[in-house]
Amino acid sequence: MENQTEKKIKALRTDNGGEFCNKEFEEFCKKCGIAWKKTTPYTPQQNGVAEKLNKMSMERARIMLSGVGLGQEFWAEAVETACYLVNISPSLALEDKTPQEVWTGKKPSLSRLRVFGCDAYVHVPKEKRTKLDSKSEKCIFIGYKDGLKGYKIWNPVTRKVVYSRDVVFREVKYVIKHEVQPKEPEKIEFELKEEESDSTAEEELEDEEPQTSGVKRSV
Repeated sequence: MENQTEKKIKALRTDNGGEFCNKEFEEFCKKCGIAWKKTTPYTPQQNGVAEKLNKMSMERARIMLSGVGLGQEFWAEAVETACYLVNISPSLALEDKTPQEVWTGKKPSLSRLRVFGCDAYVHVPKEKRTKLDSKSEKCIFIGYKDGLKGYKIWNPVTRKVVYSRDVVFREVKYVIKHEVQPKEPEKIEFELKEEESDSTAEEELEDEEPQTSGVKRSV
């Protein structure tokens, strides 16, 4: 970072992970004049920015793997791709600039973007095939390679990772049509009561009629 920005690292904040907490790293920080600040155990909120980014990267990686049907053995490639997309995406904290733009001073190119996990047909050089062999192999796109103008490809047949720039992508596999079936009319059951007799109905009508007998009118 110092070579790329010509700025000195003054402070470094980490958790208490074993990859940091060792005597060799502590002596290195002291030698370089770096203030090494560690969070209190079991308090990730003290390093909230990094923890939030880690959580977001894992959630995106989980969605990416699930969306294309890849297993958890590709979690590292999914997380790496998720971080790559964050670095070239606009950020509100950076006034809609991308982290890569702020870091390098140049806007990132989006021409390399491909759908993670899509089919990738990799060109086979003529030196590695006979006249009757296929000129391409069907593989799976699993990310990008830092510092390399190519793509990271997984060959499910040889079970090896290859890097190539001569790739044809098939980013849309299927068009899913959801057919909505009409709902059947709901069946409502009624409990029918026995019909009342005519005499009973007549008695009820008579009870409702006003009684005028016995009323004297004054003239």
